[in-house]
This record gives sequence, C-alpha cells and structure tokens, in this order.
Amino acid sequence: MLDAGIDISGLKQMEQALQDISKEIGAKKATGIMTSAIRDGAVKYQQGMQRNAPESELARIVKTKSGQKVEIRPGFLKSRIKIRASTNRTGAETKRFGKGVVSLVKVGAFKVPYIVQVEYGTTRQKAQPFIRNSFKKRTNQVVVVINHRLAKRIQMAQRRIAKKNKAK
Repeated sequence: MLDAGIDISGLKQMEQALQDISKEIGAKKATGIMTSAIRDGAVKYQQGMQRNAPESELARIVKTKSGQKVEIRPGFLKSRIKIRASTNRTGAETKRFGKGVVSLVKVGAFKVPYIVQVEYGTTRQKAQPFIRNSFKKRTNQVVVVINHRLAKRIQMAQRRIAKKNKAK
C-alpha cells in the first residue's frame, strides 16, 4: 500500500491552544477537533483522486477467489475512493496508532484488489499514477485547509468555554 503522510510543523500556538482546550472540555473532544480538521483537508485529496482516476469503457465479469462471478462496472474504482478517519481518544500506543499519534486519516481506493496494478503499472499496462499525483499536487492546499479549519475550530471552542465560564 502506498504510505504517504503529512507532518505539519510550526503550529506551536495551535498545539498549545488545543492543550488548553483539552483541559477545559476534555481530551476526547480536543482530539475530535483535530481529526475533523484533518478530515476536511483530506477531502481535497479525495476530489483530486476521483477527478483523475481512470475509468473503463465497458463492464466486465471477474471471478473472485471463492469462485463467484462479479460484474465490475465503469466507474467502480472512482466509487471506491473514500476517506477513513479514526481518533486515538485514549492516547495509548496500539497496533493502529503509533507513539504520539492522535488522529489517523486515510484517503484512498479501499477494497479494490487491482489498485496497485493501475497505480504502478504492469508489463502490459502502463502506470496511471492518479493517487501519487494527487498527493504531489494538492499537499500545499491541504495544509492550508487544515490550518484554517483547525484555527476556526479552536476559536469556536474557546468562545464556548468563555461563554460557559461567563455564565457561572
């Protein structure tokens, strides 16, 4: 599987604000803020992949490992490009989450067995690298979206905290 990630650095003020918010509203909600901001950024990758994904002209019937026959229609690959997000609410190191990982957002073609052949090509078929190209072209846009959405959500949470403290 293609393993690409973005490590956004230089966000010390936002990180400090998130830590302050987590003390007020709890770590679970603060990690949810982070995951939703990253997910909003991942939509840009998804759009780029769906726009550039190759599409077959005709439907074909394929046998599965269990022997069943399945029809693969044109646009099947595009329909399988999705975003999957998960949040490490406990902060523990697990199989899925490494050390220090709070949010994990994956964008790609899920449950498509031939994605590697399409992306990298074979001896008979040339490569059509729509996933790698999407990551290369849209990374700057995604970082801007994540920064903007994260700042917006932090401000909203700070307003809610201030409003709650004012009411007391």
